[in-house]
Amino acid sequence: MVEQPKQSGISNVFGMDHPQHMWTKLAWELNGLMNSMSVWKDNEAAPEPLFHAFNTAVTAWHMTDWLWQYDCATRKKLATKFQFVFECTATGIKRGLEKFQEAVVLHCDELKVCREIANGSKHMRKNKVNPNIKAQAVWAKAIDGAGFAKPGDLVMSLRVTHNDKETDAELAFIEAAGFWEKLMTELNVFTKQARLPDKIINAG
Repeated sequence: MVEQPKQSGISNVFGMDHPQHMWTKLAWELNGLMNSMSVWKDNEAAPEPLFHAFNTAVTAWHMTDWLWQYDCATRKKLATKFQFVFECTATGIKRGLEKFQEAVVLHCDELKVCREIANGSKHMRKNKVNPNIKAQAVWAKAIDGAGFAKPGDLVMSLRVTHNDKETDAELAFIEAAGFWEKLMTELNVFTKQARLPDKIINAG
């Protein structure tokens, strides 16, 4: 007889309750972004790359919450790795998250970009904006035809700038995802047991 997947112990997350689940979501969103940027596709009903980029940045940044909040053992490992102290109280855990977030942006510039985009996207306008970080959609003329794009058409690309260094948003998000993958592998966070269940579980 087929078994029901266990319910999440966390409220309001639709069955996601593990950092691996959030990393899987990040990889899924990044894949969606790259597919939506393909010049082989025609215009969609909505500018999908803008939405995918928003979601990818938000998920990449909120990996900090999911990894830090996971369990006490993981918090201790993170504090040791990034060399800070926190108290295992509600207030101490909250302050520890802030210390962890400040630590990871020192180790991964792309996460600093994701933080700025995530907060800017969520609140629309921020009181305090980092002038060294920019996220932009830009259009350039296609020189050669490819897919639905003909020479002379304007083709969208998504760019991020940090300290005058400009790159494709997709490359920045790949670096951020790679940072999390390396860190979570080091901490032994990935497990077979944490695989998200399929939409349909066959009875056999």
